[in-house]
Amino acid sequence: MKKLTLIGVLVVSALGTLFHFLYDWMPIFLFPKNESIFEHMKLILFPFLLYFIGCMFFFKGDKMALFSSFVSAILTSILVVIVSYYTYSGFIGKNIDWVNILIYFISIGVGFVWIYQKKTLVSFSNSVIFLLMLLILVGVFSFYPPNLSFFKD
Repeated sequence: MKKLTLIGVLVVSALGTLFHFLYDWMPIFLFPKNESIFEHMKLILFPFLLYFIGCMFFFKGDKMALFSSFVSAILTSILVVIVSYYTYSGFIGKNIDWVNILIYFISIGVGFVWIYQKKTLVSFSNSVIFLLMLLILVGVFSFYPPNLSFFKD
């Protein structure tokens, strides 16, 4: 589990960094199309999911528990980014790129702490429901964003 966690932090961080710049070359749903907080949630969601799919081939333990931990890690990491961003930018009154990048990497680390400790917010079946809801919402709001600052760059 320790290897899964250490490699995961590196892989998810690298994929998220790569995904940040890919929309201009490949304008597909997986990559953020603007600098909004909402679009940057994709830098957590899809790299975590891709890494989870890769882990399924090598992980020998309870795969349902691993799935629940990954979904919990995704939700927690997204929450860390949203709360941290709005807290610091609201407090100081501006947005600082290097702080945003630091928050992103910290959120990935927090997510993998959840995975390493096998923490889950909900059961396997509820994790499936939460993930499906999240994917549907990301899909809908990617193509039809509401007129809110959360969805604008």
